[in-house]
Amino acid sequence: MLANKSGPFYRLQWKLTFFYILTTIVVMILLEMIAVLGYYAFVNLNTNKVFAMQVGTVAQNAVSSFSGPYINQNKLDQALQEWPAEFGAEFQGYSAVVGPDGELLAVSGEIGQESQSLPLPDKVRLNIQSAFALEPTVAKTMRTYTAKVKDTVYIVAPIANHVEVRAVLVVKASHIHLASQSISQFIPNAASFFGISLLGFLTGATIVGIAFGIVTSRSLVRRIHKFLTSANRWSVGDFSVFVQDHAGDELGQLGHRLNHMAGQLKQLMRTQQDLAAIEERNRLARELHDSIKQQMFAVSIWVSTGRSLIEQDGAAAKSHLAEAEKLIGHMQRELNALILELRPIALEGKDLPRALSEYVSAWQEQTGITAAFDSLGDNEALPAIEEAFYRIAQEALSNAARHSGAGEVTVRLECSDSITLMIRDNGRGFDELHIRPGVGLSSMKERMAALGGKLDIWSEPGKGTLITAQCDSRGNQKEIS
Repeated sequence: MLANKSGPFYRLQWKLTFFYILTTIVVMILLEMIAVLGYYAFVNLNTNKVFAMQVGTVAQNAVSSFSGPYINQNKLDQALQEWPAEFGAEFQGYSAVVGPDGELLAVSGEIGQESQSLPLPDKVRLNIQSAFALEPTVAKTMRTYTAKVKDTVYIVAPIANHVEVRAVLVVKASHIHLASQSISQFIPNAASFFGISLLGFLTGATIVGIAFGIVTSRSLVRRIHKFLTSANRWSVGDFSVFVQDHAGDELGQLGHRLNHMAGQLKQLMRTQQDLAAIEERNRLARELHDSIKQQMFAVSIWVSTGRSLIEQDGAAAKSHLAEAEKLIGHMQRELNALILELRPIALEGKDLPRALSEYVSAWQEQTGITAAFDSLGDNEALPAIEEAFYRIAQEALSNAARHSGAGEVTVRLECSDSITLMIRDNGRGFDELHIRPGVGLSSMKERMAALGGKLDIWSEPGKGTLITAQCDSRGNQKEIS
């Protein structure tokens, strides 16, 4: 289906149709101009042929002066006198009608002498005999004979009805000049011709252009719509839809390449998800190794020592078991923290400020470190941005609990045109020039880079640490989408 009438495809279809109409009109006008100019060139280069065609036409019209055995002499004389002016022909010579017996039936112009017969070259006389010998049906097809003697042209054309050849028209001419050869006359005639034919050309071109444009553009628009439908699905991460265009032209090849690209992107997303899962498993393995495993080893020592002292020194045994109990409680809190980090539902049904407030409170209970949370602004951010800032807060607080030795942490979130998260602790700090970034810091920086934002870390020995994450509230649309 095509897009609705207010959509871009509807406008594209009519733009293409208008282009086809305009192209058709221009091409038809150019062809008409070429035909007229070609005719003008033909007339100038073939004066004798055009003149002979005119004489043949005069001969066909002259047959109306013959009715049975009679000749309308006045009409025939008038026709011979008027035809040069009617056809725009000027020449020196004469026009004469000769009967079957060679008698001169009518003449217009100077024949050179007072005579009832024409002084004709032998070649012309043979042409006259050939004209009388023609079948009437052949003679009526405007058959003419041309003979050139020096600078003079003799044109012989039969005057025939359906029954017989009644006479022949003989035209002797020199210094021929046709009106169509004059540029001063050609231009007005051509302009008049264009003016008369313009309306017909425009009407025909419009009809042809609309019909061709609608048929062609509808097919093109339908194919482009298939591309748009697939692209819309790809933009939301659904790469299971492919462009259904199997034509072998350039557009079909583009669809094939886009389908191939969609398949590669689908595979890339699967690979990315697998890598993310592997990275998360590795992080959890490190967390369990660095904290829980070591503490389990310490618990086992306390319990073993306490059991060996039960019969010898009950008080010492109770002290060791109490220490083991404390370690077990600490392990429980750290496991709870890991579980909280793994819960993807932390942001479900909540905005970022509320989710961070609850997490900071839970973190304070688990670690025993005083934590304060403050939030300004109420602008909403994209889900991908909220998740990234939530994970950065988790990582920063986890680092503060394990490495900083801080007694107080402040978390501040500002939600306006840009999202800013600041986490400050009063711990031991570190020297930025000599610290080697770990996996946690690298992960935070990668998250911000993916959003088109930035992550700044400030710290000095004995003065604590400040981590600031900031990006636009709409993020890097290219990366997020």
